[in-house]
Amino acid sequence: MRNSRAALCTARFLGLALAAASALWAAPALAAPSARTPAPPALPVSTPAAAGLSIERLDRMRDFFRGEVDKSSAAGYVLLVARGGKLVYSTAIGMRDRARQLPMTLDTRFRIASMSKPITSVAVLMLYEEGRLHLDDPVSRFLPEFADERVFTGVDAQGALTTEPANAPITIRHLLTHTSGLGYLFDPSSPLGKAYNALPITPDRTLADTVRALAGVPLYFQPGTGWRYSYADDVLGRLVEVVAGMPFERFLKTRLFEPLGMTHTGFYLPESDLPLLATLYKHGSTGELEPSDAPMLGSPTDPNRWPSGGGGLISTAGDYLRFAQMLENGGSLEGKRILSPVTVALMGSNHVPDDAMFKFWGADSRGLGYGLGVGVIIDAVSSPYAGFIGDYSWGGLWDTHWVASPRTGIVAVLLTQVDPRGNQSPQRTDPDFRDLLFASVERIDAEPAQAGSSPAPRAAAR
Repeated sequence: MRNSRAALCTARFLGLALAAASALWAAPALAAPSARTPAPPALPVSTPAAAGLSIERLDRMRDFFRGEVDKSSAAGYVLLVARGGKLVYSTAIGMRDRARQLPMTLDTRFRIASMSKPITSVAVLMLYEEGRLHLDDPVSRFLPEFADERVFTGVDAQGALTTEPANAPITIRHLLTHTSGLGYLFDPSSPLGKAYNALPITPDRTLADTVRALAGVPLYFQPGTGWRYSYADDVLGRLVEVVAGMPFERFLKTRLFEPLGMTHTGFYLPESDLPLLATLYKHGSTGELEPSDAPMLGSPTDPNRWPSGGGGLISTAGDYLRFAQMLENGGSLEGKRILSPVTVALMGSNHVPDDAMFKFWGADSRGLGYGLGVGVIIDAVSSPYAGFIGDYSWGGLWDTHWVASPRTGIVAVLLTQVDPRGNQSPQRTDPDFRDLLFASVERIDAEPAQAGSSPAPRAAAR
């Protein structure tokens, strides 16, 4: 879930060659290496030099985030960098659990929050490619609870919400681009915000129950006339299970995670993996880290938690790197075709007015647009991030980040676990990550990701 950097974390938007192993598979900064068997590399391996990246500057990025751990900005990080389809840099820094002195490792599990949204969007686009839905279909074709939607107009003398009929139905495209008029929990003091906060959305409810409750709240605006970050991806998760005829979590597991080798990604953890889950920290009144008491966390081992397509997944840096690399490859990974490169290009194109993100998020989002489930750079000169037009990503509320850069062939993931509540200074992890990442580039063009792959069309540099 993306929020203003001034108060909440940004979510824009979360085995190497022996000669380089000591630099690339760096030991955690604050503790001895784990006794567990190291996680296998997420992708085939290479060296920074072979990929046109500077090992010294990648080490500089590692050292920067090690300094963030020393300053208690976070307890620890896991960082992976790939180029041309090969893993070229990997490091785990700091702790996943300070109290138990457990170090970050490459197999640490993270709550990835809104990094779930691109995965949900890919699931929808898979069904789109099968001809089972059209992007401009009314969502009520599959979810009748969204028929006859109404739009918020104000409150009456008694404080009750007043509404008017929607001029047009909510479409699947509206949901994918957050232009449906649905809302989120960002304005608890407004009349409509109070209605959202009063919804019975709890981890023990089913996805169907949750979506029916969402459908009963008036829209913030007429569908297609504005941009507002929302519960749209949770509705899309329900759409997937209705269209596919199977639970959303099963669709993701069998159709996406298993083909991509994302063996450690899901909506809950087996008990045996619980020690690998990174503790979510927040900053206390003195600025020190303390375990978060965020009420929406729920039990990470409860298999009955509702599968939130907007923010419920738990994953590893390596699993998410494989997902992002699939997109960078134009929709395939290791011979498994998930999407057409044409669909990936559509996903990574801007679908909203150029000023839509700026109007909603403010100056932190200048130069940024939104595609089908991802944020995309549309003006690299104005963007707060280093990179090129066409770079896309979407981070998570708990300070989880990733980026795919079609122009350079770089894919990178940086994960930590910080609850933004209590932060006394702007959260800068995402721009720091991208600035340091792209500063390591020694040549802009990379070799093709893999033989036989079809990368998405590259956006023009700016």
